[in-house]
Amino acid sequence: MFYGTTKRRRTGPRPSRLDADTLAALRAYLAERKVPEDAVAAPYVCEPPAELAVYLAQAGVPFSRRLLQLIRASGLSEVEIYKRAHVDRKLFSKIRSDPNYQPKKTTVIAFALALRLSLEETQELLSSAGFALSGSTPFDLIVRFFVERGEHDLFLVNDALYAFGQPVLMV
Repeated sequence: MFYGTTKRRRTGPRPSRLDADTLAALRAYLAERKVPEDAVAAPYVCEPPAELAVYLAQAGVPFSRRLLQLIRASGLSEVEIYKRAHVDRKLFSKIRSDPNYQPKKTTVIAFALALRLSLEETQELLSSAGFALSGSTPFDLIVRFFVERGEHDLFLVNDALYAFGQPVLMV
């Protein structure tokens, strides 16, 4: 809420900014997923639809838990991994203790390199933090290039990023 404004109570239907094509496409999308008409017919209900709760319950493992699982599976200690990733102890402690911690994309990539993950595993770790390696940005393509080739040297990746004018990973 902005200062100086008051909350307004809804007194009727709000004007829609959706065009007819978008609205039709949304209805088709919901119909494909077998969402009952009455579930979307009441837009001013205070509680979210049950279907949304079911959908959100299928959420994947959050980044911090996924990272700790991968560290355990690697056979290396947490200290070895966060040092390889060039992440300081305080940041790692924050990641470890807060399951809702939202890291930067560069932090996730640094951990993926430290863990020597495959491209698929790297994508999964990035996804757990809400990121992906795109096929259209130089930064992502450079990282992908090295991960696909099994080259996980953080300094080598940083040198390549720097050479192409991209932001470097943690050092």
